[in-house]
Amino acid sequence: MISTSAATMPGNSIPPYIQQLTEDMTTLTMTISASPEGTQLRENLATRVQGTMDAEWPKECKIESFGSFASGLGTDSSDLDLVILPALRDQDQDPGTPTRYQDLFVLKTLFQRYSMKDVEVIQNARVPILKFTDHKTGIKVDLNYGHYPSLYNTRLIESYVRIDDRVRTFLYVLKAFVKARGINSPPLGSLSSYCYTLMAISYFQSLLIPVLPCLQDPHLIPHNVPNPGPFGSTRLVNVAFTDPSRIRPCLPRNSMTLGELFIGFLEYYGSKFEYNKSCVSVRCGSVISRDECPTAWARHEFVVEDPFLLEVNAAGARKDMMNIIRHEFQAAVQALKDDRGLSAILTTRQPYRVRE
Repeated sequence: MISTSAATMPGNSIPPYIQQLTEDMTTLTMTISASPEGTQLRENLATRVQGTMDAEWPKECKIESFGSFASGLGTDSSDLDLVILPALRDQDQDPGTPTRYQDLFVLKTLFQRYSMKDVEVIQNARVPILKFTDHKTGIKVDLNYGHYPSLYNTRLIESYVRIDDRVRTFLYVLKAFVKARGINSPPLGSLSSYCYTLMAISYFQSLLIPVLPCLQDPHLIPHNVPNPGPFGSTRLVNVAFTDPSRIRPCLPRNSMTLGELFIGFLEYYGSKFEYNKSCVSVRCGSVISRDECPTAWARHEFVVEDPFLLEVNAAGARKDMMNIIRHEFQAAVQALKDDRGLSAILTTRQPYRVRE
């Protein structure tokens, strides 16, 4: 367990720089979170994509959104992530088969006919996607075919965000920080926003007085989540987690401020986390030993277990990149403790690259 900051204990006053950081985090979130207009534009775009599929695609399917917007963490500049959920009779085929790739290429031609811009298939990604830019709004879209875990991961994150208002604000600021500091580009060797989100949830679960429970704790789940219907295959993956409304508030409640939580997170992963011994596991609600992880991960510098796909390490960064990330976290802690303010750690730089 991670100890709770002394500043939260009775009789301890909170340093002014932490009070200011808390205020600045709240202000930043209000500034960058998605506007009602931006949200409506993306909802309308998803409806248009569904209409195009209904009119032109011979296979029965449903479009659902996932990712930052669906989990309540979108901004007006966010991409729209969509997944095609095939009808039950078409679900026997594995999402990674060549036929699914071919479907994406057929859809590429379809969306080009509908004047979408920059349409391309990214076939070599872990989850192949069709990328395009909407010609009406300029919103970029990532569309995958039948990757159900992305949908369930989003629902899990959205559930955690609903538990405590601090979580949403924290995640907005964390995403702004890692993007500004150039440590949020998986193609260049760093960590994804999804990975940082899992790291934050795990940190909140691991505090001496937790901010978040473990929604996948089998003792909290009354029964297995049923297959939700023809567009909701789980493909033998255990996606069970309890609804937060079923959990009574933890007593005593964690009373740490946003500023304390943010600095604590940076210190934890910047200098305290034992990368060579431990794995981040939201599923378990705590850090677990590397001995409990797949042996193939022994060579990985950092391990963040996917909550549902237990064979997937959500952290793909190499040792040299993890050294950079730890350095950025440590430098941010020092800047904040020096009372330089949130703006000091949000100065932008070019994304870091690691040599092959």
